[in-house]
Amino acid sequence: MYSWLITNKYFVSNNFNTIKDLLLNSAKENNIKMDVFNNIEIIDILSSNNFKKPDFVLFWDKDIKLAKYIENCGIRVFNSSYSIRICDDKSLTYLYLLDVVRQPKTIFSPLIYYHSLADDDEFINLAISKLKFPFIFKECFGSFGKQVYLINSKNELVEKIRNAGNFPFIMQEYIKESYGKDLRVYVVGDKIVGAIKRENINGDFRANIEIGGKAYKYDLNSEERDMALKVAKHLKLDFCGVDILFGKDNTPILCEVNSNAYFLGMNNSLNIKVEDEIIKYIINEIYE
Repeated sequence: MYSWLITNKYFVSNNFNTIKDLLLNSAKENNIKMDVFNNIEIIDILSSNNFKKPDFVLFWDKDIKLAKYIENCGIRVFNSSYSIRICDDKSLTYLYLLDVVRQPKTIFSPLIYYHSLADDDEFINLAISKLKFPFIFKECFGSFGKQVYLINSKNELVEKIRNAGNFPFIMQEYIKESYGKDLRVYVVGDKIVGAIKRENINGDFRANIEIGGKAYKYDLNSEERDMALKVAKHLKLDFCGVDILFGKDNTPILCEVNSNAYFLGMNNSLNIKVEDEIIKYIINEIYE
């Protein structure tokens, strides 16, 4: 079997390189030849109309236009451009799951042209009246807990909106019971392969491992399991990380969904190999 692993030329990190190597090693152990191309190299290859078509593409990027381009060439892409598009945009994730699972109360930024929402008192006062301080401000496109802020005043909100410029954002109800902690559930196909509780011991309200969160093994209850599986199925994801907040009385509340979530913390905390689960799932899908 022959495959491509697609990465992004403009994003490089030690953790990403580790994940890339794990995926390549798992593919090799399962008799899959996997070539790595970044999103610029693959455009050159696809436009040549003279290339060896892979059996599948493992798309470890968020370039949805490129993913769609590859699909239009008749190649199966994991995850699909449809699923990546919804997960990468936090406002779309909220809307697609609005009547599916419990989520924080959310207001998303309207489409604007040549104006600044930072100067729109009507919109700002509306958000404040609906959400109450403190609440969460998130740019729609971002990873690792970046561009996520806890807002405590109108001045802070205006500053974050101004800094966001014309980038879309959402504002969400603050779930105080989940301050500095959440769950990361990794789903592959219709199976939960692992779950960790992430907790920031440095006082940050965000639990991401990349900004100081620590990972611990966690045994999911039935509500948490059902939420993670329902989300993955509804968004047609082959694999994903589902982040869940702790609500009042530990009621699960969806935070967000990651179509190519990092799994090093999961592997290390649970002594598992998420990469093997992904590769074996893909093989079963191809030969189904």
